[in-house]
Amino acid sequence: MSPTAPWLMEWPATEAAERVLVCCHHAGGGASQFHRWQERLGPRTTVLALQLPGRQNRWGEPPLLAMDEIVAEACEALLPRLDLPFSLFGHSMGGLVAYELARRLGTGHARWPQRLIVSASRPPDRRQVDLDLRRYDDAQVVRRFVDDGTLPPWVVDDTEVQTLLLPPLRGDYAVCHDYRHRPGPPLPCAITVCGGADDDGVGPADLEGWRAYVSAPYERRMFPGGHLFHLDPGSGLLPYLSGLLAADPVGEEPREVVG
Repeated sequence: MSPTAPWLMEWPATEAAERVLVCCHHAGGGASQFHRWQERLGPRTTVLALQLPGRQNRWGEPPLLAMDEIVAEACEALLPRLDLPFSLFGHSMGGLVAYELARRLGTGHARWPQRLIVSASRPPDRRQVDLDLRRYDDAQVVRRFVDDGTLPPWVVDDTEVQTLLLPPLRGDYAVCHDYRHRPGPPLPCAITVCGGADDDGVGPADLEGWRAYVSAPYERRMFPGGHLFHLDPGSGLLPYLSGLLAADPVGEEPREVVG
């Protein structure tokens, strides 16, 4: 783990690293989902996974409830580690976090990413979630997420697991529900937008909406699977990202691709 822990998690990389990929997890998730990415993306990429409070190695901390707080603290942790060209990856809620991080790092610290990669995420000007979990008790929340397949059925009867899972889930949903985009100029970095072909919540029209948020090239790629396709090793996402990052040397912009 890095000296800036607990905000960042990382796994052994070689001294041959030429770039950094910062990964932002989805609502209710954690940084451990990226623990295989270092191996899959190869020795020339250092993977840094953002770990929000309230989960995994940060169980004892209350979750943050506002995007501004998340971005301010994450930015402070990241800045000492961005001595190489870097890109930002974010899935679902993590896509918003990555976007706001790109804005703060660029406008506030002149550290623009080479590329912003957003996955299964609605663009910032669209309503992120309609569901306000603060209106429901724990049993109702668990039942809702079991019914939609987010949580396994056995969680209904395991109050100990609920005690661990529900605070970060509630906190992250509050962040998404309350998030409001503050308009600004488009980002000068390239953007790649990824989606799941069977994602019922974030479709091609949502992904296309990200085009307006950059003045640099836009790419879109669809992968097999639903909303959490990025967790499936067979989706093809990681081989694609490996090639994408390798083709992004400093100063070279990717061509626009939609497919």
